Amino acid sequence: MSFDQPRETDAESTSFSGLSAAEARLAALGAHLRAHRLAVELTSTGLKVRNLAAPGCCDENPVLSDKITCRPFDRDGGHLWFFDSSGHPITEAERIVDAVVWVKGRLANRNGLPATEGTL
Repeated sequence: MSFDQPRETDAESTSFSGLSAAEARLAALGAHLRAHRLAVELTSTGLKVRNLAAPGCCDENPVLSDKITCRPFDRDGGHLWFFDSSGHPITEAERIVDAVVWVKGRLANRNGLPATEGTL
């Protein structure tokens, strides 16, 4: 076995953490989004992502937010994909950087107004 070739057991190393493959992908996405100064919370129903610097639409949603899920996508042979809260596919779950770009674009502060203070 070559140094740069992982063992087969290393390729899906989510069992040590107790997370499913989908949960592990969401956790990885969450870590990247947190590094980009977005507020994230991994819940049992998905990854709640909020841009505390972008005002939302109303009192119920004071900041821009979305809930990202990860599940098999039938149209792609059952590979894991990220989906937005409307159920639209974002990108394959192994394409974390592409997902970060999509989420940041979706939650961008386009009007330049200050956001309401809030926490998760």
